[in-house]
Amino acid sequence: MVRIIHNLGGLKSLTRPLHLAMGVFDGIHIGHQAVIRSVVDSASEDGGVAGVLTFDPHPIRILAPELAPQRILASLNHKKELLDDLGVDLMVVVDFTEEFANCEASEFLNELLGTTAHLKTLAIGEDWKFGRQRKGNIDLLRNFGKEHGVGIQATGAVMIDGERVSSTRIRQAIRDGNMDAARAMLGREYTVLGTVVQGRQLGRTIGFPTANLRVHNEQLPTDGVWAVEAT
Repeated sequence: MVRIIHNLGGLKSLTRPLHLAMGVFDGIHIGHQAVIRSVVDSASEDGGVAGVLTFDPHPIRILAPELAPQRILASLNHKKELLDDLGVDLMVVVDFTEEFANCEASEFLNELLGTTAHLKTLAIGEDWKFGRQRKGNIDLLRNFGKEHGVGIQATGAVMIDGERVSSTRIRQAIRDGNMDAARAMLGREYTVLGTVVQGRQLGRTIGFPTANLRVHNEQLPTDGVWAVEAT
């Protein structure tokens, strides 16, 4: 079961080596999975903790709200379920605010290091950027790792049909109703998390049981009739 902490200070209680993947990880697609599995594998080798550090809300909602997608691929609770399936032990959720967005990348890394003496690995996608003006990159991380004895793992982009797999590309595929393409990039069937709510009970009039689902701000396919499985 994935344990959630909502600030870096929660890492102070750790007593085992921490192997931490960092990123937004919207949807946990096959590119994200490659990054996350690298820390799960490292943790299994030394009995450490496999962690994922992510952000809420999605950073683009703060940095460029006019460009933010109306819906995401996985809410925070949904992301937790997907990470649990990958063998992750810990999810660190950083509150992404304007103040945090102005934090220098090096300042953030030093704060992270200051919360735990057990940080052993940091893993990212090789093109991921973080910190003020996106100055945090793999080169900065490698220098940080050399200085502080932290292993740095960078995973290359995963390509399908000559294009990089991305959350943006998956959202578009779902909007277009191309669920086969979405499935290929996610490495699983697309799922949404929601709450069953009271409806108009029209299903009773046609002899079919139905359920009304209030989806947690997650991307839905184009209007139509879809075969689904409820769990």
